[in-house]
Amino acid sequence: MRKIKFGVIGLKGVGQTHINEIANIEGAELTAVADINEEVGKFVSSKYNVKWYKNYEDMLAMEDLDAISICTPHFLHFPMVMKALNYGKHVLVEKPMAITVKEADQMIEEARRRGLKLGVVYQRRTDPTYQKIKEMISQGEIGRIYRACMEVCTFRSQAYYDRDAWRGKWATEGGGVLINQTIHQIDILQWLVGKPVEVCGKIGTFYHNVEVEDIASAVIKFENEAHGVIQVTTIDPINFERFEICGEKGKIVGEDGRNEIKYAILDKSVKEYIFSETTSLKPTYQWNRIEIKRDSTMPGHRKIIEDFVRAIVDDRDPMIPGEEGKVSLEIVNAIILSSFEGRSVSIPIDREAYERLIKEKLGARRSQSTVL
Repeated sequence: MRKIKFGVIGLKGVGQTHINEIANIEGAELTAVADINEEVGKFVSSKYNVKWYKNYEDMLAMEDLDAISICTPHFLHFPMVMKALNYGKHVLVEKPMAITVKEADQMIEEARRRGLKLGVVYQRRTDPTYQKIKEMISQGEIGRIYRACMEVCTFRSQAYYDRDAWRGKWATEGGGVLINQTIHQIDILQWLVGKPVEVCGKIGTFYHNVEVEDIASAVIKFENEAHGVIQVTTIDPINFERFEICGEKGKIVGEDGRNEIKYAILDKSVKEYIFSETTSLKPTYQWNRIEIKRDSTMPGHRKIIEDFVRAIVDDRDPMIPGEEGKVSLEIVNAIILSSFEGRSVSIPIDREAYERLIKEKLGARRSQSTVL
């Protein structure tokens, strides 16, 4: 198999993860890197013996580059992906793929028009816990899903937002806890339960001195008529994460750490219990646990990048193509739009309405800055 030559844009944070994994994948070769930070760029260039570019477009002009990993702040994803596609490069972009679903639509269309691969990084899909839950659902172990709950309590200090100027702003981060910290879990929710069709959401800024939300709640209706409930925060120092998926035959629960799955299977279906002639019927079930073993030598990012390499070589879709990566972004946009409009919104959402909302938020910020 020929090696796929990669360039990486954005070398700090998750960009370093991409660099390390590309260097460790047999079918990939780190060829060049780009970052506006000269100190970081020169360090990575020296460590990996690759060329560093301050201007990422100069790197994109390299003829021997096959693919680009984009690991920059959210607001740069759309223009950088479009530029890379215009230069004829396959693109793997970190989550979220864009700030608005309208941008995501354009990215997908451009990749399709040029016959290029567009992949999105949602490495939690490679987690053995979620893969096992997906397998159980696909095999019908809990039957038709009618309800799902997702609770994600995380914590970010004010210093986290103050450290990087792009964080906490509508124009540059595109949202708060929804689009940054918990879009991974939202992706998992829709991957497990199905296609979303309607959202009713509420967001707020409870403590942080930021423009965007640090707490959010939503009810999601899925195409299969199931209801999903989510609540997420970045104001909870007592971190906690929980999934609960209920079907006509049983229930699956995943909690903190994700090293085991707890599930219960009913001896007869929910419908049979509901329409039983007795009023004192006690459902029969037993809780079971599945221990999850992890391979520390195969982290999630490596699996995603390795699959992307194979997708290019085999000329197939990557594990999470743009069309799939867009779904969780649209749910996030829908929750925010629903909250500001004070009503439920359908999916697909009104793209122009969301674009107007973001522009209004930017206009409000500029007005406040003028007054101050």
